[in-house]
Amino acid sequence: MMRRYFKYIILIALLSPSIVFADQSARPKDVNLSNFQFGPFNRWSFSHLREVLPTVNIEHGDEKTLELKKSKKYTENFDLDYDGQTQSINEIAEKRYIDGIIILKNDEILLERYYENLTEDKPHLMNSISKSVVGLLAGKLEQDGLIDFDKPVSYYVPELSKSGWGTDSLRLVLDMKDGSDYSEDYPDFTTTFRIQDCAIGWTDADYCPEKIENGLYNFLPTIGRKESNIGTFKYRSGSTDVIGWVLEKASRKPLANLISEYIWKPMGAEFDAYITVDESGFVLADHGMNSTLRDLSRIGLLVLNEGKAFDQQIIPAEFIRDMHAHEDQNWPYDVSDGTSPYYRSFWWGKGNTERDLNGYGIHGQLLRVAPQAEMVVAIYSTWPRADGDINNQYWDKSDDLIDALIEKFR
Repeated sequence: MMRRYFKYIILIALLSPSIVFADQSARPKDVNLSNFQFGPFNRWSFSHLREVLPTVNIEHGDEKTLELKKSKKYTENFDLDYDGQTQSINEIAEKRYIDGIIILKNDEILLERYYENLTEDKPHLMNSISKSVVGLLAGKLEQDGLIDFDKPVSYYVPELSKSGWGTDSLRLVLDMKDGSDYSEDYPDFTTTFRIQDCAIGWTDADYCPEKIENGLYNFLPTIGRKESNIGTFKYRSGSTDVIGWVLEKASRKPLANLISEYIWKPMGAEFDAYITVDESGFVLADHGMNSTLRDLSRIGLLVLNEGKAFDQQIIPAEFIRDMHAHEDQNWPYDVSDGTSPYYRSFWWGKGNTERDLNGYGIHGQLLRVAPQAEMVVAIYSTWPRADGDINNQYWDKSDDLIDALIEKFR
């Protein structure tokens, strides 16, 4: 399978000049498809993904860049009361495998630090914050009349008519309340999400089935239906790939071009981004996007400013307000901190009184939009496992870390 995969990427590079591969001279000796997602190899690979997988470009505009100025309160080091003790931000970064962190107050930088292989101009894997970008794109295309959230998936993608998503509305899929029988449990390598990694060429590990539909155009239609899932949030990465397919069908444009045209260029991105593509040509909407940390923070600013950049409405303001205001009376998880969390349009609502929004990605990709504090916090990391390291799960402490940062700089 490995030989077939690299034979494929050589062929696709020759046929498509838009697919780019970097110089592989600094590639660690033992990194490969079965281990690049996990520690210690991901400390290199998450900021060098073009040296591991085929990608397509997401162009930024040459005309204007949204300037991020250093605040008069800019700092490069400070102490923070976090996790039961006072620690420097550098100590926290080391313990949590942080590759880069940026904190904005409006459009001014309060902190910007890079560690390990990451630099200001180097893209890093977003993992599932990719979903949040696709959610914003869907809001824009719905306003433009290219899609209707009330219509079923099958209306746009007949190939999915018999799949678990076929009869569900786009709104159900955007909120991950659809009826697909898609399973996702990161330590369990038999779930749909892990098998999907086999189908898209992200791994050739021993757990991959001998026979599998290669590429998401072939794999997604095989996902069955579970009626009892309808109406209750259940995290399903494949649902974002379905929306990505819908957006391409409705617009007749590749997803990477749509992101560039409707988000990356108009928001004033400073650098190109890129996104992985499988052998069927399917762009991985759910966790394949890569960008610089600064441009990730600009996504946060776009949401903070209710969809505006350069005084132009890029994403519908009402769509952004809906993400902040949503409630989920049927939230399936116990919550003991007094918040009322929810999931809306591929964004996580914190459910606090200030109506903060989060973008999350496995292995420690974090984006917080805090409207009342007028702040954005963006963090790239390379946790050894999807949920942390061998001793800890980091998710709860991640939210606590961002809360502490916001309180310090509010």
